[in-house]
Amino acid sequence: MRIGLVIEYDGTDLHGSQLQARDRTVQGEIEAALRKVFGRPARLSLASRTDAGVHGTGQVGAFNVETDLDDQKIRDALNHYLPDDVAIVCASRVADDFDPRRDAVSREYRYTIKDRRSRSPFARYRTAHVRQRLDEAAMDEAAARLNGEHDFAAFAGPATPPDAITVRRVEHAKVSRNGDEVEFDIRGNAFLHQQVRRIAGALVRVGRAQMDGDQFQALIDQAERGRAKDLAPARGLCLTKVNYPGADVTGLPRAARD
Repeated sequence: MRIGLVIEYDGTDLHGSQLQARDRTVQGEIEAALRKVFGRPARLSLASRTDAGVHGTGQVGAFNVETDLDDQKIRDALNHYLPDDVAIVCASRVADDFDPRRDAVSREYRYTIKDRRSRSPFARYRTAHVRQRLDEAAMDEAAARLNGEHDFAAFAGPATPPDAITVRRVEHAKVSRNGDEVEFDIRGNAFLHQQVRRIAGALVRVGRAQMDGDQFQALIDQAERGRAKDLAPARGLCLTKVNYPGADVTGLPRAARD
């Protein structure tokens, strides 16, 4: 059978989501827990690749296993063996052909910036710190220009292959303020390496009046690799949700479990 997982993690001490030979990763920690629970290796597939230091509250994974354990017992057993910075929010039976990456119709990220004069020790692992108060209205106007299908080559990170297609569709982009935090939310069909962090870096420049909306638009229109040079820190970024057709409140496709 195939089991789908919704995964939450604090990426501070993790070297990203994908398995690596020597460093701790989300995939590595969960596969180690799977081995302890089921007594045999199981390969975990993930919906999205996140970099070192990036967090997740809605990452989705799936693995194959033969077991009599029900969904809740699988979740609880995995959480028993997982470290404090990785947790399974829910586990549920999915279709045998469910692919967390290919079946996803969109992904949602939030980038959070604390823009007060003094840094916050309590928020240091989940927000980027900017000492100057940002103009969130100007940032929101610029973010709205991201909506639709564009060539985001200017925001592609170095791990993006030179011949990769860099056209992506953004369904929603919004900047809002929550007290002394500025939140940038974006939903799209897929994202390039470092795309959200480089967009966030450019939006901070807009918020500081170092770039206007037309200059931000030019980054999109010119679509030249390396033009968006401001890379926002990884700690401010969180993968909040992966969307699937027919998903229920768990975040996993209901039809696939019927």
